[in-house]
Amino acid sequence: MLMFRPFMRVFYYAPDTQTPSWGVGMLYCHVKLLCAHGIDAYVLHQKPGFRPRWLDIQVPRAYRERASFETRPRDVLVVPEVFAAEPDVQRHACRRIVFVQASSYIAPGLKTAADYRQLGYAGAIAIMPHVQKIIEKHYGVAAPVIPPCIAPYFFLDRAQRTRPRKRQVVLYPKAWCRDFPIVRQMLRDHAGALGWRVVELENKSHREVARVLRHAAFHVNVNCQESFNATVPEAMAAGCIPICYEAFGGRDYLRDGTNAYVFPTHHAYPLVERTLTMMASYDDMKTELGKVRRGGFRTASHYTEAHTEKALLEYFKPLLE
Repeated sequence: MLMFRPFMRVFYYAPDTQTPSWGVGMLYCHVKLLCAHGIDAYVLHQKPGFRPRWLDIQVPRAYRERASFETRPRDVLVVPEVFAAEPDVQRHACRRIVFVQASSYIAPGLKTAADYRQLGYAGAIAIMPHVQKIIEKHYGVAAPVIPPCIAPYFFLDRAQRTRPRKRQVVLYPKAWCRDFPIVRQMLRDHAGALGWRVVELENKSHREVARVLRHAAFHVNVNCQESFNATVPEAMAAGCIPICYEAFGGRDYLRDGTNAYVFPTHHAYPLVERTLTMMASYDDMKTELGKVRRGGFRTASHYTEAHTEKALLEYFKPLLE
């Protein structure tokens, strides 16, 4: 357990949103892991009583709208990159760290600032190696990598990894992805004739998403803007083969034909054509698909809470001693 001064607290600044997002989930995971080591840590929401209903992680929460809430100079405020320049963040005179989970949000989050030093940040946390390189080269602060984790309930045990899969293609819609309607419509048009079903991950808790992925054969993900693209490694842990874009950070962990089927971003039609071919040839591809499924599980095994915990404690130890 880390030794720290009792008047030091750690707050993870979080949005009040009920839209499922593993980016928010990672804020909760960090706080859970810090609290497990005796650190006085909280997720910091705005409205008193708010909590994300889709996420089953119990941690201490604080609320910005409570009149009694105020940070102290020795506190640490961890801020998602998209909120880096917000006036509500800037008013806090404590030590501030920016947590960059999506490199595409860095510039919008900075607004008119040139880099994070200009906004008074003491440092950064990068979620993936490519994010670290971007921050340290262009945005003025050191950014050690604290890798993301997959929730434990996605991982199959050994006996479950070889069981038959449902002939389902799981889709995860993102409102800003213009490719998604194309992919969804084409798969819907052909799935029934091939004996398959298309399932969308809407209005589900995180545990419900895990249950779907733990039984389906394929997960098609055409998100373009995310560094970790969480449902892709979650599917790997669940034994559901991802078919996806490389997007911003895929080259950090995706290997085409080894742990997933990976396409250049916006190559929607080749992705759909390959998916339909694999659906039609599913029984004849058991050996190849089994190999990719096992490769995906090995990749997912690098993103456990234990890996996150080790890097997180190494990062916070000098701040809290």
